[in-house]
Amino acid sequence: MKNFLHSYMLHLWCVVTILTVLLFEQVWIPYSSDKLLSERIEQFHYSLQVSSLLVEAKQTEQGQKTLLNQLNAQGRTQGWLAFVYDDEQSLRQQASKSKDKQLLLLNTPDTLNTANAYALWFKPSDIIAKQQFVYRIIEIIFIALFSFVFIVIWRKQQSFVKSLREIATVTKFLAVGRFETAFPTVKNSSILTEIIDTFEVTRKALLTMKLDLQKKGIESEAKDQRLYNSHQVASLGCWEWQVVKDEVWFSDSIQAILGLGETSRKIGIQDFLGSVHSSDKKALIQRLLQPLQANDVIATDFRISVAGKVRHIQLLAKAQEHRDKTIRLNGTCQDITERKEIESLLQKLSSAITASGSGVMITDVIGLVEYINPKFTQTTGYLLEDLAGTTSIMLSRECLAEDEYDSVWKEILAGRGWRGDLENIRKDGSAYWSSVSISPINNEYDELTHFVIVSEDVSELKDAHARMEQLTLYDELTGLPNRRFFLRKLERLLSTKVMEAPAVVMLLDLDNFKTVNDTQGHPAGDKLLVDVAHRLEKIMPSHGLAARLGGDEFAILISQVKDIKQVNKTAQTILDTIAKPFVINSNEIKVSTSIGLAWLPKDGNQPDVILKHADLAMYQAKEMGRNQYRQFTQQLNEQLQRYIRFSRELPEALANGDFKLFFQPKVDLKANKIIGVEALIRWQHPELGPVSPLDFISIAENTGFIVPLGNWVFAEACRNMKSLKDSGLAEISCAVNISLRQFKAPSLLGVIEKSIRDNKLDPKLFEVEITESLLMEDVEQSILTLKDIQKLGIRVAIDDFGTGYSSFSYLKNLPINVLKIDRCFIKDIPQSVDDIKITSAIISMAHSLNLKVVAEGIETVEQQDFLIEQQCDIGQGYFFGKPMSLDELKKVLENNE
Repeated sequence: MKNFLHSYMLHLWCVVTILTVLLFEQVWIPYSSDKLLSERIEQFHYSLQVSSLLVEAKQTEQGQKTLLNQLNAQGRTQGWLAFVYDDEQSLRQQASKSKDKQLLLLNTPDTLNTANAYALWFKPSDIIAKQQFVYRIIEIIFIALFSFVFIVIWRKQQSFVKSLREIATVTKFLAVGRFETAFPTVKNSSILTEIIDTFEVTRKALLTMKLDLQKKGIESEAKDQRLYNSHQVASLGCWEWQVVKDEVWFSDSIQAILGLGETSRKIGIQDFLGSVHSSDKKALIQRLLQPLQANDVIATDFRISVAGKVRHIQLLAKAQEHRDKTIRLNGTCQDITERKEIESLLQKLSSAITASGSGVMITDVIGLVEYINPKFTQTTGYLLEDLAGTTSIMLSRECLAEDEYDSVWKEILAGRGWRGDLENIRKDGSAYWSSVSISPINNEYDELTHFVIVSEDVSELKDAHARMEQLTLYDELTGLPNRRFFLRKLERLLSTKVMEAPAVVMLLDLDNFKTVNDTQGHPAGDKLLVDVAHRLEKIMPSHGLAARLGGDEFAILISQVKDIKQVNKTAQTILDTIAKPFVINSNEIKVSTSIGLAWLPKDGNQPDVILKHADLAMYQAKEMGRNQYRQFTQQLNEQLQRYIRFSRELPEALANGDFKLFFQPKVDLKANKIIGVEALIRWQHPELGPVSPLDFISIAENTGFIVPLGNWVFAEACRNMKSLKDSGLAEISCAVNISLRQFKAPSLLGVIEKSIRDNKLDPKLFEVEITESLLMEDVEQSILTLKDIQKLGIRVAIDDFGTGYSSFSYLKNLPINVLKIDRCFIKDIPQSVDDIKITSAIISMAHSLNLKVVAEGIETVEQQDFLIEQQCDIGQGYFFGKPMSLDELKKVLENNE
């Protein structure tokens, strides 16, 4: 069609163009040319007449000639070739011979009697040539205009045809239900505008209708799918029974519920209910077949049996009158097997709760009682009518402490269970302990609605536990918490992620408690411990805890320290309180205490570490004079690390031979002669170098290693004295220090005796030095041990006299031979008048008791002169010589001789 139209339009254009050319060339141009030529000839004729008259009017031939030239010049502009006056016959002959020129003659009147005539030559082709050019220009313009018009018409035709074609295409789409493609757009001037607009409105309306139908179809499918899915989830199916026709329609979801399988869609009620359990089928069919009226409702449960499995079904139906006045029964069937099983389980649980051996109470979310079981009634005496609608006492402040009340409610309202022991109250007002478990109950919307409270009477168990706890966690003598309780408390405190406030541990024991036990007896000592415990309890701050760790050792824990002033005040209060006299068995006893403090968590994150640090601080307080408190410091920590290290390394050092004996000379002041030495132990550590006895003797004492170490010292001293004797040097005495543990060791006398005997030495050359504090640990036993030592022939010396108990009164009763004045009284002589008086008094008193006197720490000649003046027997100090090795001692003794 398109090609045909193109060909048709092309042929039409060709025909019209040819006709136009023929019309111009054969008709209009010739006609117009002839007409133009006739008009020119008439114009030439007129000009010829006028020109001839003008020429005749000239009187002279020259004038005529001149005028003739002028006329020719002017005439050429008008299109003629020449204006002549010549022989007529000649002119006619010329005209007959000329092919392209024509002659226009003007006959002269006969009256002039002349053969000449006026004539005007012109060329017709020249006259019409320009005009024909114009005509052809017009022809070309006309043809161009025609072609332009044709092209415009042709393009409009093409656009029109295209629009028609597009309209036809869209119309075909409409015919097959495709409304998405729009009709073509055309100019407002097009005749198709109104048609297309009408078609477009129709198309849009159809598209809207289609989309609406599709949307409704999709929504309908979604609804059907949702309905199907919901039926599947709910195990629900729909059905309709036309009673008169006995035809049942049912949904796909009901097939699995009733076990219908791939049965026909047109079945009767008997087939529809074919899988109903035989025990329920008859009653169900009778129920459905009974005469039904519109709006009658049927609701029943029944069982079905499919593949040997029994399931529970709930049927709901309503009778409706149809337009044809017939009754139809519309209904649903739902699988309620799971619900039935839950109901059965709930029935069992209800029976279990009713027969439970534990008391069960159910309350609403605010604690109002709704149910109690028989066991609760049996335990408490309350009936349900007594408690229904009242707040459970187990959730009230009557059973819960203030802080516990808030925490319990916070837990259970958050949906978390709570377990604990509560002191409950019976109906008769008596109290009993119950172990309680509170469980929150949520409804199907996950909303908290109830609490189930299960309780058991644990009064007897609680009493037994309390007695057991009293035995395991409390000190039997004082009633205070014991070491285990105290350590648990520390563990709980240290296990918290962030402590509310710093805490402090105070460790204390009683100074000279052993003396009280020895002098007053153990019952008196026990009574003293009880009284101390009572005093500590009375002065404890609100967040304080006092405990007895063992013996006379007590511990204080203050768990919420506000500031350092509070701690200092508490420590000083303890010191002052313990320092007050105790009256025991009508005797007034005075004791003091020393306190060591360690802070949590600064000074340790383990209970044993805290106690060790507090213990170090306590011993520092003792060393600094007792009856005071000291805080743990980094220096003490370094001491602790050194303590741990040296405790491990001391036995290794002894085995490896790292210990050496050094000897400090003792000089007879009158004779100015070395008469003896004091054996002093030194430790050459492989890594640390020389270690002072001050750094390891106390550690050896505390760990008990002092006993083998002291035995080695005595034996080594004997071997060294044997070496001096074998060297031929004069025999001198040797003093050896005896520690507290070594003094108490049963093997002491045997070691001394064996060491002297093995080296074949005279016992009179040996002297043991003991401190005042050692003697006061057990005075009676100490006296017996000292007498046994003297029986071996060995002298006994009191070391550091005057720094301990200033016990002038007991010196006369002690079996001692030598008294050593401590260096603290010597170092400031002669500057200190008091030291001079004290030293003089000690020397005088000792001589009155027939005791030898040794002055330690002599460093100047003035001190020597003073002591000689006071008749002091022996001097010892750097003035006479520093501690030296055996080889150095030998050289000194050789020079001394």
